[in-house]
Amino acid sequence: MTEFPTSDRIANTIASARAEINGAQYVPVSDCVDWLLDCLNVAERPDVKDVIIRILPDFSNGNIRKTRDFEQALDEVELALQVDEAFDSLDLDPAT
Repeated sequence: MTEFPTSDRIANTIASARAEINGAQYVPVSDCVDWLLDCLNVAERPDVKDVIIRILPDFSNGNIRKTRDFEQALDEVELALQVDEAFDSLDLDPAT
């Protein structure tokens, strides 16, 4: 089995979540938590983990949340992932 990079696994989880809630007005809190925990479990970098950990309590009680609120949370995770990946391409070696 081919192992995908962490960013791809998180992106796939987010894409699956978006596909499943597409068009729904509300999303079950249990699904929100499951998807966020899936992202957290594969996240390797502290900054991405911190964003997910900060978001999780917003979806940890009650039964449902507005889909747009959860989509904004997914946007935050994606943005953290993109910012973190951008640092991979920087050459921070002062000798070069």
